[in-house]
Amino acid sequence: MDTMDILSVLKKYGVGRRKLADELFSSDQPPPRLGIYDEDEENPCHTVTLTQCTVPGCNFTADTILHFENHYNSTHRYSCAKCKKVLPSPHLLDLHIQEQHDSFFAVMAVKKPSYCCYIEECKEKFMNAEDRLNHCVKIHKLPKDFRFDYKPKQKTKKKKSQPKMETDQTGTIHKEQKFNFTNSRQKGFSYSGKKFTKEQESSASVDMDAIMTDLKDNLPHC
Repeated sequence: MDTMDILSVLKKYGVGRRKLADELFSSDQPPPRLGIYDEDEENPCHTVTLTQCTVPGCNFTADTILHFENHYNSTHRYSCAKCKKVLPSPHLLDLHIQEQHDSFFAVMAVKKPSYCCYIEECKEKFMNAEDRLNHCVKIHKLPKDFRFDYKPKQKTKKKKSQPKMETDQTGTIHKEQKFNFTNSRQKGFSYSGKKFTKEQESSASVDMDAIMTDLKDNLPHC
């Protein structure tokens, strides 16, 4: 083949990268579409070290670093320090702390719009949580039963108890009774045995002069 023929052939086929629908590949079969499956053979080669969660009170253990990071991000990263509630993003965590644990927010929410939108890029503020949820459902297409929606509890006024009906005091007054240690029905102890000594006369019938003379007679003489 001459040099001119070779150059003409090269000019015919040398057009750069060809697409799959080019005439050159018309007689060929289309390439098969196969998925890619990566089989990791690293685990059977060595012992797997379990990673335990370091948060106090959590007993989660993971066999890979990826599982441990997924657990930590979904359970412990954005959790409230006061009520231990877990939120999925830092923006929702800030809203939770501000609306539920900040007393200054409760005062300002009455005077001006203070409820921020659940979407961090949206800068809208609302007077109450219901208006915010309606905005998120219509504009941002959030579900109506949004999991992290917060609605403040309304304070209910307690009904005053009705005064009790006056009752007849004359029929309910009881006389105070003193407690006596004696029992009229109980018999006392009485001695019924024989007396071993003679009954002496009372002091009124004793002759004091006779007693004094007896004492003088019994005294020793000097």
